[in-house]
Amino acid sequence: MNNSENKTALIALRPHIRLHIRPHINQQKGGLAFLMAPMLAAFFFSLTPAAATSDTANGFTLEQDSAWLGRVNQALQAMPPLSGRFQQKLPNGAHAAGVYAIDWPNRLRFAYDIGGESIVTVKGKFVAVQEVAGAEPNWFPVALTPLAVLRQAISDGISADMVSGFTLRDDNYSITLRDPSEELPGKTELFFTREGDRLYAWQLTDVQNLVTLVRLSEIITHDALPRSTFDIIENEEDDY
Repeated sequence: MNNSENKTALIALRPHIRLHIRPHINQQKGGLAFLMAPMLAAFFFSLTPAAATSDTANGFTLEQDSAWLGRVNQALQAMPPLSGRFQQKLPNGAHAAGVYAIDWPNRLRFAYDIGGESIVTVKGKFVAVQEVAGAEPNWFPVALTPLAVLRQAISDGISADMVSGFTLRDDNYSITLRDPSEELPGKTELFFTREGDRLYAWQLTDVQNLVTLVRLSEIITHDALPRSTFDIIENEEDDY
């Protein structure tokens, strides 16, 4: 798998590992974000399973869990623009990290500084992958990745028939989504803190059952992010 394929894995976002972690969250006050120290004391984080108090593996029981579904939808709809650092486990087992900016649901940018120098940018219906800053981007349709399921959930809300799993733990919970029409590929598992219902990680499984785990290890909220944050800058070559 080449670097481009590894990085689109973040967008084709994928895994199935139970997380028991809590991110540090910094609420921005005013126009400029206060940049806190990156939380990369360890290059990657513990994946120790947490005790689950509820697990719906074969579908969402609306009668019992409708309150949780409403809670998740409310959290997704209320998500502000975000920036900070992320950590990623790629399908080939490699680890990577970098900085991100997210303005849900249509704009995302991930710039790697550990495990490569690629930049992955989502704008509208397409994903652009640059091997290094300024390089010519390779383009991929978002609709062909499991990210499409996540974006649909944020844009339109999660319905009960989209949910294929739900796990409640001591201090976090996760919900696994799929497209009930099967038009969008793969599945997406979203991880939230129980306190504040903060989305802090997701894992995407594609049609080949390849999994990518992404964790937002630093979360800074914003009133807004400049549109230029998501510009795809391509260096022009000199003609001689």
